[in-house]
Amino acid sequence: MIKGIYHAAAGMLPRMNQQETVGNNLANVNTTGFKADKRFFRTALNSSLLQGGGFGQPMQLNEDQFSLTTDFEQGAFSETRNPLDIAIDGDGFIAIETDETISYTRNGSFAISGEGELVNNRGYRVMGEEGPIKVIGKDVTIRPTGELIVDGKISGTIKVVDFEKPYVLKRNGYGYFVPQEGQEGSAPEKFEVKQGFLEDSNVDPISEMLQMIELNRNYESCQKAIQTQDDSLKLAVNELPK
Repeated sequence: MIKGIYHAAAGMLPRMNQQETVGNNLANVNTTGFKADKRFFRTALNSSLLQGGGFGQPMQLNEDQFSLTTDFEQGAFSETRNPLDIAIDGDGFIAIETDETISYTRNGSFAISGEGELVNNRGYRVMGEEGPIKVIGKDVTIRPTGELIVDGKISGTIKVVDFEKPYVLKRNGYGYFVPQEGQEGSAPEKFEVKQGFLEDSNVDPISEMLQMIELNRNYESCQKAIQTQDDSLKLAVNELPK
Protein backbone atom coordinates (compact mmCIF):
# COMPACT_ATOMS: atom_id res chain seq x y z
CA MET A 1 0.00 0.00 0.00
CA ILE A 2 2.86 2.39 0.80
CA LYS A 3 4.30 1.54 -2.60
CA GLY A 4 1.02 2.71 -4.12
CA ILE A 5 1.39 6.04 -2.36
CA TYR A 6 4.85 6.44 -3.84
CA HIS A 7 3.52 5.59 -7.30
CA ALA A 8 0.86 8.29 -7.00
CA ALA A 9 3.42 10.80 -5.71
CA ALA A 10 5.68 9.95 -8.65
CA GLY A 11 2.89 11.25 -10.88
CA MET A 12 2.76 14.53 -8.96
CA LEU A 13 6.43 15.52 -9.15
CA PRO A 14 6.68 16.06 -12.92
CA ARG A 15 3.39 17.95 -12.94
CA MET A 16 4.68 20.30 -10.24
CA ASN A 17 7.71 21.10 -12.40
CA GLN A 18 5.60 21.53 -15.51
CA GLN A 19 3.21 23.84 -13.68
CA GLU A 20 6.12 26.11 -12.75
CA THR A 21 7.22 26.28 -16.39
CA VAL A 22 3.71 26.92 -17.73
CA GLY A 23 3.09 29.53 -15.00
CA ASN A 24 6.27 31.38 -15.96
CA ASN A 25 5.26 31.34 -19.62
CA LEU A 26 1.83 32.76 -18.79
CA ALA A 27 3.39 35.47 -16.61
CA ASN A 28 5.42 36.62 -19.63
CA VAL A 29 2.66 36.64 -22.26
CA ASN A 30 3.09 40.41 -22.62
CA THR A 31 6.89 40.52 -22.19
CA THR A 32 8.56 41.88 -25.31
CA GLY A 33 10.76 39.31 -27.05
CA PHE A 34 10.09 36.58 -24.48
CA LYS A 35 10.68 32.99 -25.59
CA ALA A 36 8.55 30.23 -24.07
CA ASP A 37 10.08 27.28 -22.23
CA LYS A 38 9.04 23.67 -22.71
CA ARG A 39 9.72 20.87 -20.22
CA PHE A 40 10.06 17.25 -21.29
CA PHE A 41 10.76 14.23 -19.10
CA ARG A 42 13.31 11.80 -20.45
CA THR A 43 12.54 9.01 -18.01
CA ALA A 44 9.30 7.93 -16.40
CA LEU A 45 9.28 8.59 -12.67
CA ASN A 46 8.58 5.59 -10.48
CA SER A 47 8.45 4.71 -6.81
CA SER A 48 12.12 3.63 -6.64
CA LEU A 49 13.20 7.03 -8.01
CA LEU A 50 10.98 8.81 -5.53
CA GLN A 51 12.42 6.86 -2.59
CA GLY A 52 15.99 7.50 -3.72
CA GLY A 53 16.30 10.54 -1.49
CA GLY A 54 16.55 8.42 1.66
CA PHE A 55 14.27 8.23 4.71
CA GLY A 56 11.25 8.25 2.41
CA GLN A 57 12.08 11.73 1.10
CA PRO A 58 11.79 12.35 -2.66
CA MET A 59 15.08 12.92 -4.40
CA GLN A 60 15.70 16.07 -6.46
CA LEU A 61 15.11 15.75 -10.18
CA ASN A 62 18.21 16.29 -12.29
CA GLU A 63 19.01 16.66 -15.98
CA ASP A 64 18.90 12.89 -16.40
CA GLN A 65 15.16 12.95 -15.66
CA PHE A 66 13.99 16.12 -17.44
CA SER A 67 14.93 18.49 -20.22
CA LEU A 68 14.05 22.19 -20.22
CA THR A 69 14.17 23.67 -23.70
CA THR A 70 13.39 27.11 -25.06
CA ASP A 71 11.20 27.73 -28.08
CA PHE A 72 13.04 30.34 -30.16
CA GLU A 73 10.29 30.70 -32.75
CA GLN A 74 9.84 34.30 -33.83
CA GLY A 75 6.93 36.16 -32.27
CA ALA A 76 4.53 38.54 -34.01
CA PHE A 77 5.46 42.21 -34.50
CA SER A 78 3.67 45.16 -32.92
CA GLU A 79 4.07 48.61 -34.42
CA THR A 80 5.02 51.29 -31.86
CA ARG A 81 6.13 54.11 -34.21
CA ASN A 82 8.86 54.86 -31.69
CA PRO A 83 12.01 55.48 -33.79
CA LEU A 84 14.18 53.88 -31.11
CA ASP A 85 12.24 50.58 -31.06
CA ILE A 86 13.43 47.76 -33.29
CA ALA A 87 12.46 44.19 -34.07
CA ILE A 88 14.59 41.60 -35.85
CA ASP A 89 12.84 39.89 -38.73
CA GLY A 90 14.80 36.67 -39.14
CA ASP A 91 17.64 35.11 -37.19
CA GLY A 92 19.87 36.68 -34.58
CA PHE A 93 19.92 38.48 -31.25
CA ILE A 94 20.77 42.02 -30.17
CA ALA A 95 23.97 42.31 -28.15
CA ILE A 96 23.54 44.06 -24.77
CA GLU A 97 26.21 44.90 -22.19
CA THR A 98 24.87 43.49 -18.91
CA ASP A 99 27.04 43.81 -15.80
CA GLU A 100 30.34 43.40 -17.65
CA THR A 101 28.91 40.49 -19.66
CA ILE A 102 27.56 40.54 -23.19
CA SER A 103 24.06 39.08 -23.26
CA TYR A 104 21.71 38.63 -26.17
CA THR A 105 18.02 39.43 -26.52
CA ARG A 106 15.16 39.87 -28.99
CA ASN A 107 13.76 42.79 -26.98
CA GLY A 108 14.49 45.93 -28.98
CA SER A 109 12.83 48.53 -26.74
CA PHE A 110 15.50 51.23 -26.54
CA ALA A 111 15.99 54.78 -25.29
CA ILE A 112 18.75 57.37 -25.01
CA SER A 113 20.57 57.66 -21.68
CA GLY A 114 21.62 60.88 -20.00
CA GLU A 115 25.09 60.27 -21.42
CA GLY A 116 23.70 60.14 -24.94
CA GLU A 117 24.12 56.37 -25.35
CA LEU A 118 21.59 53.92 -26.77
CA VAL A 119 20.32 51.78 -23.87
CA ASN A 120 17.58 49.22 -23.33
CA ASN A 121 14.62 49.47 -20.94
CA ARG A 122 16.79 48.40 -18.00
CA GLY A 123 19.51 50.97 -18.69
CA TYR A 124 22.01 48.51 -20.18
CA ARG A 125 24.01 49.76 -23.15
CA VAL A 126 23.20 48.45 -26.60
CA MET A 127 26.34 47.22 -28.31
CA GLY A 128 27.36 48.34 -31.77
CA GLU A 129 29.85 46.72 -34.09
CA GLU A 130 32.53 48.99 -32.59
CA GLY A 131 31.24 49.32 -29.03
CA PRO A 132 28.44 51.32 -27.35
CA ILE A 133 26.44 53.57 -29.68
CA LYS A 134 26.28 57.33 -29.16
CA VAL A 135 23.07 59.09 -30.20
CA ILE A 136 23.66 62.82 -30.38
CA GLY A 137 20.89 64.49 -32.34
CA LYS A 138 17.14 64.35 -32.88
CA ASP A 139 16.33 62.70 -36.22
CA VAL A 140 17.02 58.96 -35.82
CA THR A 141 16.74 56.46 -38.64
CA ILE A 142 17.63 52.79 -38.29
CA ARG A 143 18.27 50.98 -41.54
CA PRO A 144 17.33 47.32 -42.18
CA THR A 145 21.04 46.47 -41.79
CA GLY A 146 21.07 47.94 -38.27
CA GLU A 147 22.90 51.15 -39.16
CA LEU A 148 21.88 54.05 -36.94
CA ILE A 149 21.62 57.38 -38.79
CA VAL A 150 21.35 60.45 -36.55
CA ASP A 151 20.72 63.79 -38.25
CA GLY A 152 22.02 62.33 -41.50
CA LYS A 153 25.24 60.91 -40.03
CA ILE A 154 26.09 57.28 -39.22
CA SER A 155 26.42 56.84 -35.44
CA GLY A 156 27.07 53.11 -35.47
CA THR A 157 25.59 49.74 -36.37
CA ILE A 158 23.56 47.73 -33.87
CA LYS A 159 25.33 44.43 -33.30
CA VAL A 160 23.14 41.49 -34.27
CA VAL A 161 24.60 38.06 -33.53
CA ASP A 162 23.40 34.57 -34.36
CA PHE A 163 24.56 31.18 -33.07
CA GLU A 164 24.71 27.64 -34.36
CA LYS A 165 21.35 25.87 -34.44
CA PRO A 166 19.78 24.25 -32.58
CA TYR A 167 20.47 27.02 -30.10
CA VAL A 168 22.24 26.05 -26.89
CA LEU A 169 21.75 29.27 -24.95
CA LYS A 170 21.22 29.81 -21.24
CA ARG A 171 18.81 32.32 -19.77
CA ASN A 172 20.48 35.25 -18.03
CA GLY A 173 17.38 36.90 -16.57
CA TYR A 174 15.03 39.57 -17.99
CA GLY A 175 14.80 37.84 -21.37
CA TYR A 176 18.56 37.77 -21.92
CA PHE A 177 20.54 34.78 -23.14
CA VAL A 178 24.22 33.90 -23.00
CA PRO A 179 26.01 31.25 -25.07
CA GLN A 180 27.78 28.30 -23.54
CA GLU A 181 31.44 28.84 -22.75
CA GLY A 182 33.52 28.65 -25.89
CA GLN A 183 30.56 29.13 -28.22
CA GLU A 184 31.08 32.00 -30.63
CA GLY A 185 28.45 33.85 -32.58
CA SER A 186 28.51 35.45 -36.01
CA ALA A 187 26.40 37.81 -38.08
CA PRO A 188 23.15 36.19 -39.25
CA GLU A 189 22.99 35.21 -42.90
CA LYS A 190 19.52 36.67 -43.32
CA PHE A 191 17.84 39.27 -41.12
CA GLU A 192 16.19 42.66 -41.29
CA VAL A 193 15.97 45.30 -38.59
CA LYS A 194 12.48 46.86 -38.52
CA GLN A 195 12.39 50.35 -37.02
CA GLY A 196 9.33 51.32 -35.01
CA PHE A 197 8.35 47.73 -34.20
CA LEU A 198 8.77 45.35 -31.26
CA GLU A 199 8.63 41.56 -31.24
CA ASP A 200 5.87 40.14 -29.06
CA SER A 201 6.25 37.14 -26.75
CA ASN A 202 5.89 33.84 -28.62
CA VAL A 203 3.81 32.33 -25.79
CA ASP A 204 0.46 30.93 -26.95
CA PRO A 205 -1.76 31.86 -23.95
CA ILE A 206 -4.67 29.60 -24.92
CA SER A 207 -2.43 26.56 -25.32
CA GLU A 208 -0.66 27.30 -22.02
CA MET A 209 -3.96 27.78 -20.16
CA LEU A 210 -5.31 24.47 -21.47
CA GLN A 211 -2.09 22.76 -20.42
CA MET A 212 -2.31 24.33 -16.94
CA ILE A 213 -5.90 23.10 -16.52
CA GLU A 214 -4.90 19.59 -17.59
CA LEU A 215 -1.90 19.58 -15.24
CA ASN A 216 -4.06 20.73 -12.32
CA ARG A 217 -6.60 17.99 -12.96
CA ASN A 218 -3.93 15.31 -13.17
CA TYR A 219 -2.26 16.63 -10.03
CA GLU A 220 -5.57 16.57 -8.14
CA SER A 221 -6.21 13.00 -9.32
CA CYS A 222 -2.87 11.92 -7.86
CA GLN A 223 -3.67 13.77 -4.63
CA LYS A 224 -7.00 11.94 -4.31
CA ALA A 225 -5.27 8.61 -4.96
CA ILE A 226 -2.80 9.32 -2.15
CA GLN A 227 -5.60 10.37 0.21
CA THR A 228 -7.58 7.20 -0.56
CA GLN A 229 -4.60 4.97 0.06
CA ASP A 230 -3.67 6.87 3.19
CA ASP A 231 -7.20 6.41 4.55
CA SER A 232 -7.03 2.69 3.76
CA LEU A 233 -3.64 2.41 5.47
CA LYS A 234 -4.96 4.24 8.54
CA LEU A 235 -7.95 1.91 8.67
CA ALA A 236 -5.72 -1.15 8.38
CA VAL A 237 -3.40 0.05 11.15
CA ASN A 238 -6.28 0.85 13.51
CA GLU A 239 -8.60 -2.07 12.80
CA LEU A 240 -6.36 -5.07 12.08
CA PRO A 241 -4.82 -5.23 15.61
CA LYS A 242 -8.36 -5.55 17.01
